[in-house]
Amino acid sequence: MFQRPLIPILFSFFGGIFICHNLLSSYHGFILPVFLCVAVFLFTALFMSSRLRVYFLLLTFFFTGIFLTLQKHGPSQIEPLASQRDKVTIEGTILEPVKRTKKTARIRVRAHRVFVRDEMIWVNEDILVSVYYNFPRLEPGEKIRFPARLRHFKNFNNPGRYDYESAMKMKGFVCAASVSDGRRIVLMGQGNLPFSRRFVEKIQRPTREFFQKRLDNQDCALFRALILGERQDISPSLREPFNQTGLGHVLAVSGLHIGLVAGVVFFLFRGVFLLSYRLILKTDISKLAAFLTCLPVIGYTCLAGFQISSQRAMIMVLAFLWSVILGREKEVWSTLALAALLILAVDPQAMFSISFQLSFIAVIGILWLTPAILKRIPMPSETPQRKKTVFDFLFIYFIGLMVVSFSAMIFLLPITTFYFHRISLVTILANVTVVPVLGLWVIPFGLLSAVALPIFPQAAGAFLELGSWGLHAIMAMIRFWSDLPWSSFWVITPNLFEMFMFYALITFIVFYKRWKGAKIGILILAIIISADIAYWTHSVRFNRDLRVTFLDVGQANAALIAFPGGKKMLIDGGGFSGDTFNVGKMVVAPCLWHSKIARIDYLVLSHPQSDHMNGLRFIARAFHPKEFWYNGDRVETASFKELISIIESRKIKKLLPADLSRVREINGVRVEVLHPMPVERSIRPFKNARGLNNNSLVLKISFAGKSFLFPGDIEREGEKILISNAGHGVKSDIILSPHHGSRSSSTKEFLNMVRPGICVISSGEGNFFGFPHEQTLRRLRDIGCRVIRIDRTGAVKISVGPDRFDVRTFFREKEM
Repeated sequence: MFQRPLIPILFSFFGGIFICHNLLSSYHGFILPVFLCVAVFLFTALFMSSRLRVYFLLLTFFFTGIFLTLQKHGPSQIEPLASQRDKVTIEGTILEPVKRTKKTARIRVRAHRVFVRDEMIWVNEDILVSVYYNFPRLEPGEKIRFPARLRHFKNFNNPGRYDYESAMKMKGFVCAASVSDGRRIVLMGQGNLPFSRRFVEKIQRPTREFFQKRLDNQDCALFRALILGERQDISPSLREPFNQTGLGHVLAVSGLHIGLVAGVVFFLFRGVFLLSYRLILKTDISKLAAFLTCLPVIGYTCLAGFQISSQRAMIMVLAFLWSVILGREKEVWSTLALAALLILAVDPQAMFSISFQLSFIAVIGILWLTPAILKRIPMPSETPQRKKTVFDFLFIYFIGLMVVSFSAMIFLLPITTFYFHRISLVTILANVTVVPVLGLWVIPFGLLSAVALPIFPQAAGAFLELGSWGLHAIMAMIRFWSDLPWSSFWVITPNLFEMFMFYALITFIVFYKRWKGAKIGILILAIIISADIAYWTHSVRFNRDLRVTFLDVGQANAALIAFPGGKKMLIDGGGFSGDTFNVGKMVVAPCLWHSKIARIDYLVLSHPQSDHMNGLRFIARAFHPKEFWYNGDRVETASFKELISIIESRKIKKLLPADLSRVREINGVRVEVLHPMPVERSIRPFKNARGLNNNSLVLKISFAGKSFLFPGDIEREGEKILISNAGHGVKSDIILSPHHGSRSSSTKEFLNMVRPGICVISSGEGNFFGFPHEQTLRRLRDIGCRVIRIDRTGAVKISVGPDRFDVRTFFREKEM
């Protein structure tokens, strides 16, 4: 600890930030007492012995972490307005280029004034504005005024959820705003950009316009991401090959890019200085090269928008360059700790961001594992009889690159599977083939074109053309690796305990020969890991109960049925009408992976509307279902055609009501299709939404004396037909409210026949339709039914067994 004090100081700083983030973030009155603690401990440390001084410094940094985090959690003036969901008029400045899709435009706006009712409020906070129609052409720095409805960022509250609310707060947004028609946005001239953003925009705009003029859409999107740090035009289809090959990090200007630039510039300067014999004698050329390399690193960071990821990378690279300048380049762990301290001093919330964790854990893995692996690889050496050849140097370079990629991949494995649920089998080969071209060709020529643009536009065009050739080569390699059928696969999510066991195992393996207890540690870990695998295998594949989980998918439906013995069914998959957000991939699948579910046996679509259907496409693609149940209705929408195409290409068996007319027994559970009646095995085209609703596939699932009814979106007419055909067969203990609690469903006649004890309502909080309607809630109360609203409780899990009936919600249930 005394040899490298920065490392325990960093952990103390971590502790302060963590405690404040989880326990003290709302206690703003603690700022002054905490500041006094920092001052007292720092002042006391000055008069202590060197040994005791370290402990007081640890306390100082602990309270400094709390103090800086409390400052970041200051109260917002706009956030209370979002809670009221009133319409307001906002005046502010556009901070970044607009991100456009086919159906929406998203704008980062620094709000200056908010007009609500007859009051004007001065503010200085960032909001994320979504525009749905008639997008105007807007540029960073323009001042705009627009009417909007403010809303909070909201999580989908399921097990294994992605914390969207915290992620948006870490990006600096206080809330979101919706503008239904872009024609309501009024341009008001030049806005008030912060100085740093104004400086960056002055640098970026000519280069951005140059790229847009000289390159096609795909090349422009990629060069803007690689050089300017602007990923607004990177579409999901363009991003997917990068993700499949483990190269998704390439699209964000971060440690890789700035490190590559620093490495190329450093060795270029050093090579030039080596040509001067006099300079070699007078100065340390490595220190001089490191000092001069700082300028291009800072310049690239500014050109890349000085965004959070590039700021962190710049601080990390500058810390390592200054360790060379100060002659402390061997103190890599202290340098890494110093870089982390500087980054967290600027933004304490960075500790909880994915990019910060990935960057530092990757560097730790490289510094720790790479030397140990390289020691075991025989390398060509130079002797008096034999000098190294060009092939020897190439061999050493590519072996080193492969070992670095392998070290980073292995050490990041728990983190990447926890956040991204994916493992790429070609990531090492992809990195070895792509990174050299990226670092020695594409980025240098892209930067040269940006530097030459204001001085010599013709040369800038030539540099950009050369860079685009390298970019095409990169894309060809990425597509080659991503097109391999085994390039990547989806995996279940490890929990924190399993991640700890993984790193403990790596530690014991690395120190196998140096620690006497390493063998015993590996043996104990092997037993614990085996027990963990056995527990989850029994829980997922050999469960005795019927478990039904109603997922939180907003204004939509999705329910997971876990049958005794391990088979799984998913009834509907959620979705949004705009289809700009992949609910299946981002909401439903993470919940399944969190529960260690890698396969869905039965995929059920109640009816082909977006809020029930769109999420099923990813599930059909990634979870290998055997059967697809649907009512036969066909609609002429792109999402329905894509779903059917996936079903057919994967040879998933399609079953219509005529095929499901008999009661199915699945591991002792009775599954009945009550509606529509299996008159004939036909496929029907539909255009009318109400017709689709009333023809919903209605399932009844019964086990151990309890039954569940899944009525889709049937409305009054559909309920009459269902009662007429099924009679008392609709009687169920638990019902998923038809049509999300609409007044046009859940009629008195229908509810009196079903007589549910529990009604689960899946409707998004503050939805446009006002679901659930008060009439529906009143009818449910009249029959003594317990109502559980997913928008208030989060996901609902009901377990049924011969001697068990258990209802659990993600949050504590709020009484109706």
